[in-house]
Amino acid sequence: MAEEWVRDYQLAKQKACERLGLDHRCTPLPANREIEVALATRLRLFRGAVVKGALHSARTKAVEIMRLFAPFQPRLVGALLRGNITHSTPIELHLFAESPDEVAQHIRHHHIPCRAFDRRVRFAGRRFVQVPGFRFDADDGTVELLTFSSKQLREAPICPVEGRPMRRASLRAVEQLLRPPETDSGVD
Repeated sequence: MAEEWVRDYQLAKQKACERLGLDHRCTPLPANREIEVALATRLRLFRGAVVKGALHSARTKAVEIMRLFAPFQPRLVGALLRGNITHSTPIELHLFAESPDEVAQHIRHHHIPCRAFDRRVRFAGRRFVQVPGFRFDADDGTVELLTFSSKQLREAPICPVEGRPMRRASLRAVEQLLRPPETDSGVD
């Protein structure tokens, strides 16, 4: 995942099995969370400073895009929020609207060339929903917007890595992530 920029955990597991000459259907494979932890460790060890700079830069870009889509209460999700990024990590945002057409109209109004797509998302109770999305390039990266109904703001999908409701960060929360940590000045 770190070297070939593979984002799909299942595909990464299958590729690893192929390289080792194992059948992925009958080989016990690590959980997505275990892979995420190993990937984070590897990135920290071999690319620590680079990843830290790229993370700050990508989150700064995410704030800019979140401001552009403020009418849709954007929430940052995924690897960028968790802080575990590679070169291919997109800026993933959840937007909330009465209709995906509202988001499409906003995109057209701002002359953003994009591609529409659908993603199958899992919610609690093993319920799956096709969610419309939009993908576009921004600087050196990709932005993926998933458009949920307004009432789904309070119901997060299940995270494919952690297996529990997905963490979502508001614009304010992402801005907070960008602030340098408070340091103790030593003054009482």
